[in-house]
Amino acid sequence: MPKKTLYIILTIIICLIITGVLIWYFVLKPKEVAAPTGGIDFTVPGQIKNEGRIKIISQEPVISLSQINGEIFFYDFSGQLWQTPNEENKPIAVEEMSINNLIDVVWSKDAKNIVKTGSEQADIKYILSDPAKKALVNLKSGIKSVAFSPDSKKIAYYFSPNSRENSLFTSDPDGKNQRTLSLELNLRDITINWPNANTIALASKPSGLVAGNLWFFDIRNFAINKIIDDLFGLEVLFSTDGSSFIYSYANEKGQDLKLAVYDAKGNSKIINNVSTLVDKCVFTKDQLNIYCAVPQSWPDFAVLPDDYYKNAFTTNDDIWKINTETGEKTLVFENISSISNLAVSEDDANIFFISRDNQLLFKLNLK
Repeated sequence: MPKKTLYIILTIIICLIITGVLIWYFVLKPKEVAAPTGGIDFTVPGQIKNEGRIKIISQEPVISLSQINGEIFFYDFSGQLWQTPNEENKPIAVEEMSINNLIDVVWSKDAKNIVKTGSEQADIKYILSDPAKKALVNLKSGIKSVAFSPDSKKIAYYFSPNSRENSLFTSDPDGKNQRTLSLELNLRDITINWPNANTIALASKPSGLVAGNLWFFDIRNFAINKIIDDLFGLEVLFSTDGSSFIYSYANEKGQDLKLAVYDAKGNSKIINNVSTLVDKCVFTKDQLNIYCAVPQSWPDFAVLPDDYYKNAFTTNDDIWKINTETGEKTLVFENISSISNLAVSEDDANIFFISRDNQLLFKLNLK
């Protein structure tokens, strides 16, 4: 091959290489993504840099909270009940009756009676707490789920002492004046809620690998009706008046999480572009709007909600106010480390939440 031809070929190759490098550098090279902007300089609860909008309330980890008659009540892991009755939200100790291995708390709407769940030698026990009387009452063994009636005067409980017996009862909060609703419920591994006077809701325990259902049990005629059928990872959150509910669910792999609303007329619709769990949402007093902490992304490996409750990962959340009727969404806070157990003040001025990083209780000023 003549040298001149060889030089021409080499020159062309070199030019192509240089052109390719330039195209890669200026066009195809991955860009560095800047940190989220928008005036929110906040990442982890406890490291507040956001003009005082967030305030720490508890000094110890919190297991559960509830907004009752305009006040925030919460339990720490020792079983101590606290109340925040003033604008400064300085907690006041209400109850000093501790319970070993506290797992969860079921709140009545008047805070006069509270059912606390603890474990003892691998057995789950339910204990009625009356803060005013400073009394603890052990409920019967074999109870698997408890809910207060809307007026707080009764409790319903799912009783399953063994694999063959699955029953539904109501009684006074202390277990007296028991009424049998069903001795052959034929449902296993369920949780219950009492959203309105005549209806007890029965829901499958949520798992992204198991199809879940929701039933309504009418305590007047003992009729049971299936409301939601075969949704994986199904979880439900009722409005305060029990007239509607939101629910989250996933696909058969526990992924592609969606949020939907079931309104008072019995219509169900997806809330578009919102992927979160009901554990990260709360209804406002008007029953129409909800606040939700929506993760900016979910890990690809996550099975929801299973891995979420196992604390297998953490997320960065944005907090949205969502109109459940129109689907209109308003961003109220962004880029906050994962939160849950939301409660909103009656005047819609503050959101209280528990940080999933350290279990401390915080208040977010919405104004």
